[in-house]
Order: sequence, then C-alpha cells, then structure tokens
Amino acid sequence: MSIDRQFLQLFTRRYRSGLILVAIASVMLNVLVFAGSAYMLLVYDSVLPSKSVPTLIGLFGMLLLIYAFQSVFEAIRAEALLGIANGVHDDLFEAVHYATVTRPLRAGADKGDGLQFTRDLDSVHTFLAGQGPVALIDLPWVIMFLIVLFALHWWLGLTALAGVFVMAAIAIISNRRTQAGSRELANITGRRSAAALSEIRFAESALAMGMQERLVARTAGWETNFIEAQSYLSRTVSRLGGASKAFRMLLQSLILSVGALLVIDGQASGGVILASSVLSGRALAPVDQAIANWKGLVAARNGWGRIAQAVSTFRKPQARGVTLERPSAELSIRDIWVAPPGTQRFTLSGVSLTLTPGQVLAVIGPSAAGKTTLVRAILGIWKPNRGEVRLDGATLDQWEPETLGSYFGYVPQTVDLVDGTIGQNIARFDPEATSDAIMAAAKAAGMHEVILALPDGYETPVSAGAVELSAGQRQRVGLARALYGDPFLLVLDEANSNLDAAGDAALANAVAGVRARGGIVIMITHRPATLGPSTHLAVINGGRLSDFGPRDEVMQRMQAQNPQVQPPNTPTAQAQAEAAARAAGGKPGTPQGNREANA
Repeated sequence: MSIDRQFLQLFTRRYRSGLILVAIASVMLNVLVFAGSAYMLLVYDSVLPSKSVPTLIGLFGMLLLIYAFQSVFEAIRAEALLGIANGVHDDLFEAVHYATVTRPLRAGADKGDGLQFTRDLDSVHTFLAGQGPVALIDLPWVIMFLIVLFALHWWLGLTALAGVFVMAAIAIISNRRTQAGSRELANITGRRSAAALSEIRFAESALAMGMQERLVARTAGWETNFIEAQSYLSRTVSRLGGASKAFRMLLQSLILSVGALLVIDGQASGGVILASSVLSGRALAPVDQAIANWKGLVAARNGWGRIAQAVSTFRKPQARGVTLERPSAELSIRDIWVAPPGTQRFTLSGVSLTLTPGQVLAVIGPSAAGKTTLVRAILGIWKPNRGEVRLDGATLDQWEPETLGSYFGYVPQTVDLVDGTIGQNIARFDPEATSDAIMAAAKAAGMHEVILALPDGYETPVSAGAVELSAGQRQRVGLARALYGDPFLLVLDEANSNLDAAGDAALANAVAGVRARGGIVIMITHRPATLGPSTHLAVINGGRLSDFGPRDEVMQRMQAQNPQVQPPNTPTAQAQAEAAARAAGGKPGTPQGNREANA
C-alpha cells in the first residue's frame, strides 16, 4: 500500500466521528431532495385536478418544513467538514513545517522556494473546507436518483443514464488533462517564488552593479512560464466545466422532451415531466460540481501525496525517555566521511580528532578544503555518511535536538537575525530567558555598551535582514547569541570577517572566557591574528586532515617543511599570517597567499 493511502487511512480513523456526522447529514440532505420533485408531482397530479386549496397549503407547509431541515443539515455538514479540515491542518502543520525547514539539510538545495509542502497543506485545507468533498460525497447518490427515474419510466432512466456516462467521460478527460498541468504549475510556482526571493535578497548589490533590469528579465521568464501553465490549466478546467454545464442543461431539456412524448402517448402523467426534469438535474449535479472542483481536487491529491512522503521521510525524532547530562568531558570525531546533502561527493574524508575542556582548535586550509563541512558535521547540521561525532562518549542522536543545541554556540559565516528585538535574538527566543543571562552573553561578546547606545537598548527591533545594524554589529550580536547559556562547545566559522580591532579583542576575550570555564572552542580562522588564543591547530587540505596537534608543534612541523615559516614561540601576526598562508598553499606576504590563507 502506498504511503499516501496509509496516511489517508490513518486520518480516516482519527476523524471517524466527524466523517460519520458528514455521512448522516449527506443521507438526510439527499433524501430531502426528493421533496421538491414529490411536491411538483402532487401539485400537477392531485391539486390541479381537484382544485383543492387546503391541500396545496398543506403540501406547501410541509415543503417549507423540509427546506428548513435541509438548511440545518447543510450547516451541520459544512461545519463538520470545516472541523475536519482544521483538524487535519493542525495535526499536520508541525510535521510539514519540520519537513520544510529540514529538507535543505537532507536533500540538498531546493529548486523551488522551499515552501512547496506549506502550499500543499494549504491546498488540502482549502479543498476539505470547500465544496469539493460535498461533490464527492453526493456522487454515490446519482445511482439512487437513476433508480427513481427508472421507476417513473424506463425511458426516462435510460436517458439519464446515458447522460451520466457522457458526464463521467468529461470527468475522466478533465482528470487526465489537469493532473499533469497541476504538477507542472506547482513546480513553476516554486521556481518563480524562489527567483523573486533571490532578487529581493540581492536588491542592494543588483542596484549597485546595474543588474536590476537583467534580474527582472530573468524573473519575468518564470512569470511567463507561470502564466502559460496557469492559463492552460484554467482554460482546460473552464472549457470542460462549461461543456459539462451545457450538456447538463441539454439533458434536462431532453428528459422534458422524452417525458412529453410519454404523456402524449399516455404512458405518464403531466407531473412526471417536471418531476423527472428536477430529478435528472439533481442526479447530474454532483458530477457537474465535481468537474467544477476538479482543479482543487487534483491539487489537493498531489499535495497530499507529497505531504505523506515528506512527513514519512523527514520525520521529527521521537522524544527520549532518558535525558543525558550536560556534556563536560570531551568532543570526539571518529573517522567521519561527509558529503553535502543530495550529493555523493565527499568533501570531508576520514577525519578523526579529540578535544577536551579548555582546548581551542583553530582550523586552517585553502578554499573548498572542507573546513565548513567539518563544523557542520560536528554541530549535527549535516550527518556523516560514515563515522561518528560523540560528546562525552554519546553520539549526537542520543540527545534531544533542542537540548543539544543549547549546549552549542555557533557563529556562521553569514550571521542571520530573526525578526524581533536584539534581546530576543541574543536569548535565542527562549521564553524563559532572564535579563541577567541576556546581558551576560552580551558582555561576554563585548556588545553590552554598544547595545545600550542603541535607541531602545536591548528592546531595539531588528528586521529579518537586520539592515538596522552594521555587518560588524550583526556579527557581534551573533557572537552574543552563540555565548548565551554558556555553551560547552563554541564554533566560530569566520566569526571575525567583519570585525574591527575592538571586535577582534572582544572575540579573543570571549574565546578566553569559554576556555577558562572548561568549554571547547573550534574556530575557522580567516585572519591569522586570531591564532593567538588557540591551543591546537588543524590543517585541512582536499577534505583530509593533513595535520593536527598542539599549535606550536604543528607550526614547528610546518616550519620543518618550509624553513621560511617563523618559529611560534612569540608569534607575531605576520609570522602567523605566513604560517597560515603556507598551510593554505600560498606564498606569504602576497595578496594571493593572504586570500588563500583566509580561505
């Protein structure tokens, strides 16, 4: 059984009571529909010949009561369907959101804007809360209406049956033409949104470099594809829907004609003509309504399949019964091989090392050597294809992700802040964060006085892009966020790329503070002056760990390989720059060597 069908069965069992209520309301509604036809039949065959006004008033009163009940059952069914739609949305939202935000970490870069699963959930909710399910629920009642028409006369039933076959053929054609178009439209919508978002993020650089018109033209290409796909799908649905509606009206007239012939031939009464016309229209209405809602049905069905696949693939880890203690002993990396998600090319091969509390590891190497891959594997962002990362002897997956993250501090190459206040960003949006803990993190990053100088201090709002802050301020706020909660492991990936001298000093003090309290620091350095606080040095080249050990010993080995490297006893910034440049494969003192060292 396919995953989406298993998923459907699961939710069918979960919302069984709501579905039963919908089924009961649908039965009552479709039974009450016969009241209109029965009323016409009685008026033409009983009231008019007898000219009895009391009988007409009595029948009309009963009809009013039936229509009142019909409106009540309509409201009950609509409310039940809305409740099911909202329940399905609430049940799936967390899992769908988790799949959305973790998909790039497991499946590589998304070709769309990454929100396809969210749009799929919206499509499912819109369909369940609309008229689409009503049409599907009423479809089986077509058989009952046909039986009644056959009971009135077999010619009437046969004519209506032929009409149902034609309508079914239109529905099948509509399904075939819209299914592929709906998938193509979903793909183009994602690519179109991704192009627009990319253009927004690149707006400043595009304006500065005269690229706006070209980017607009590039995005316009996706807009053209979107309009074409949307037009094809809408045109197909509207044409087939129009054909279905026209045929249904034609069929009602045809049944009137057949009824008239039967009356002329003396095989039916006058009331049968109108009653059969109403019944035939009611019999074909669910088919007509299903065709009108076919676009939403196809979108919801395709979306449901993608959601089921996503939720089963990107499953959130289950809560563990035993919570491990805060790590305090060591970080051990054991023969890890790592390939970026969605690829088979290893960017890190066979790396092993161990760090203990109070040690500071500086990682250097040329561009694309695998330095950032190493820290992503250590932090659990990317899972190693082989090997393992352990904290105090436990693999990372033995910890709750949220709990493990509180033991880590991470400053990535590009610091992104979340829409909120500076204080909220530093506190990682922890609702239980205290003012003392927030200010302690800011002071550790040397950012406390800078924040106080802002208009609203820690309550200063920042947007998602944090354009209100300079690049250096964003990086230091990111450092304060990383230091919040006194993490055991602090990872700095080029954390000094936008810092001035004061920022460098604050970073060095922060590293010294983590070391003093028994934490571990790993920093990818692009400025050799930051080698000073390090106790150990790792050289990565071509995805492999070419050297690792105490800083001075590694630099001595590098000096032995290249005598021009200055001894590390009293390292100056220039001597460290030369050592890092040679470790990166460049020549010291040259722009090329410095760029390669900074890689």
